[in-house]
Amino acid sequence: MNKLSSEKILVGGLQPLTMIDFPGRLASVIFTQGCNLRCRFCYNRTLLGDKAAAPLTWESVIAFLRDRQGFIEGVVFSGGEPCLQPGILDALREIRELGFDAALHTNGFFPDIVEQALRERLLQFIAVDFKAPFAKYQQITRQPVDQPAYERLAEMLVSSGIKHEYRTTVHPGLLSDSDVMQMADWLGEKKISNYAIQKFKYGEALDSSLPPVNTGCLQPATIFKLRSRFTGFTLRSDDTVVDNLKKAA
Repeated sequence: MNKLSSEKILVGGLQPLTMIDFPGRLASVIFTQGCNLRCRFCYNRTLLGDKAAAPLTWESVIAFLRDRQGFIEGVVFSGGEPCLQPGILDALREIRELGFDAALHTNGFFPDIVEQALRERLLQFIAVDFKAPFAKYQQITRQPVDQPAYERLAEMLVSSGIKHEYRTTVHPGLLSDSDVMQMADWLGEKKISNYAIQKFKYGEALDSSLPPVNTGCLQPATIFKLRSRFTGFTLRSDDTVVDNLKKAA
């Protein structure tokens, strides 16, 4: 295949090692540059625009991964929004040719890209951000949601059988327990069985007016209900493992 040029995929960062972002795999994370949303709680704000502060060439990323063949097992495409990249499918193909499994973290706005990747069996895991109840999407992401496209993606993931997870970042000032349960109802209707709640990270958010969350992001009763609804429920509120991996790498 023709080698992918850096003009077709903009890389804003690289995390050498993760044991969280690709379940069951020791992986590296490629952070693509650019996003179609402006989520108020976003902590990757340096990846939102079209230009990276310290961009990486695709060639340097591939060289990094070649050096780790036989050590890492997978590569995660995160962002930003990877599906915005014109070369995302070619990038996935090249990663697979190197012998790595591939994962995608996406906001769910690009079902056509995901469909093609699934058709070619380029992905082994997909994580989808579920930002809010659909009626509150624009308030939180500053963009309206294409609900039919989002629903199509959910149905596609379930029917394909690919391992997947939906995840929601919770700040009590943005999402109430009732909001989260409404979202859980929708996931249940779509037969999604894996759901993760992520606690808001203070100090790095796009909306600097959001205060820190010093207690649990949801009531214990809500957590109990979520655990009973999803066979794969995860509560992520401690970044110690992630921080330690970054230091080690």
